[in-house]
Amino acid sequence: MDVTILLVDDSPTDAAILSAAFDDVGWQWPIQIAQTGDEALALLQQLDESANAHPQLILLDLNLPGKTGHEVLGEIKQNAVWQTIPTIVLSSSATRTDIDKSYQLHANAYITKPTHFSEYQVIAQKIHDFWLQTAQLPTNV
Repeated sequence: MDVTILLVDDSPTDAAILSAAFDDVGWQWPIQIAQTGDEALALLQQLDESANAHPQLILLDLNLPGKTGHEVLGEIKQNAVWQTIPTIVLSSSATRTDIDKSYQLHANAYITKPTHFSEYQVIAQKIHDFWLQTAQLPTNV
């Protein structure tokens, strides 16, 4: 089964850095990038309609144009099909209110974006090791 990641981040720089960090840890599968919350939700809807496999993991920034990451997270976790996709908030915000609200909306984890590439590599390695190697993920619907 191909394991895919949906990365929702409006910063092309952050998306490129995270993609490169995953490449450095040996990630071999597609990372699909959506730059807005609306684009991410439309992609998930399109996958529903075409009966294609959904991503196995969603990495979600909070500071997005249009719908906020919290709004997107709420829609993902209210959808009967999408709610089982592990969704990790990956945000530059370290405020307690953003963290608490993310977990109230059923985020599976919250990670504050690092400032150096080497820290992105560590995060990519930990996500890879736990979420993609250790944890049993739901069947790719």
